[in-house]
Amino acid sequence: MREIHREQVVTEAEALVWVGGRLFDVAAGWRSVPLDGAPSSQRFGSYGPQFDAATTSPLGDVVALMASTGTKALLFTSDGELIREVDRSYYKAQAYRYPLALFTLPDGRTGLAHCPEAYNRLEIEVAATGERLTAADRDTTDVFHSRLAVSRGGRYLLSAGWVWHPWDCVAIYDLHRALADATTLDSWHGTFDMPHQVGAEISGACFIDDDVVLSTSPEEHDPEGPEELASNAVARWSTATESFTWRRRLDRTAGDLVSLGGDFLALYEHPRLFDGSSGELLAEWPDLSTGTATSSIVWGEPFSGPARIAVDEAGSRFAVTDGTKVTVIHLG
Repeated sequence: MREIHREQVVTEAEALVWVGGRLFDVAAGWRSVPLDGAPSSQRFGSYGPQFDAATTSPLGDVVALMASTGTKALLFTSDGELIREVDRSYYKAQAYRYPLALFTLPDGRTGLAHCPEAYNRLEIEVAATGERLTAADRDTTDVFHSRLAVSRGGRYLLSAGWVWHPWDCVAIYDLHRALADATTLDSWHGTFDMPHQVGAEISGACFIDDDVVLSTSPEEHDPEGPEELASNAVARWSTATESFTWRRRLDRTAGDLVSLGGDFLALYEHPRLFDGSSGELLAEWPDLSTGTATSSIVWGEPFSGPARIAVDEAGSRFAVTDGTKVTVIHLG
């Protein structure tokens, strides 16, 4: 894969999403970011400086705008109409990224995974209506869910949050099981026993199909065995075999990870594109700053990593904003 070309627009922008092949800053009232030199348009007034991250559903019918280290998120239709407001617990919310993911439910509707009442209780809802699909008596464990993601086919839910030390961890949940028995969402390590194979702290994680790619923290770590990951590593873990398919040690942490087709972007300091089938570095853009986050815990610097990135898989491109300019990288 190679860079075909890049486009740059000098404009203030934070919460970027692609909708129907067009780029918008949702936080700025759905202000368009034209790539052809045309003037931008704005549908609504700004939603306030606390909103700094956005994501869209796989079907493109729902867009979520979040306050990364706040307690509020807004759900919109693809044309910018407000569907509803959602919240998360205030507890330690100022420290870590808002846990929210949009995905496609087995019946074809867009689902919402989030933690509306407690930091350690995952819930699944119908995004448009708020219908709760995981209502049950639950006995949750003490984990701060964050950086939620759902596999492309809608089968697995990933949480890359933390537990008290603090320690950055990862868990994968089988959503099909969770819709039948919500208590399966209450284990800190998820459906699989993957955390015990990782060992090191988790810096970032994302899905490639049903597999999970992990990056580990720069914190010193001595693996207890050959199967454990060392610090500053990336690795792909298979849900089918429950084992690593490849692993690589890096000269610095990969940080937050974002999937891009069958490959992935590492976002520590600047975007680096890695091959999803091998972990080989394919390209990097040192002039595009994406911050230095290495954890779900970001405190006063939430505008980093995935908050600066919007991926358009259909167009094989991604946008990066530093707050004052937007750069779009087109890939072949």
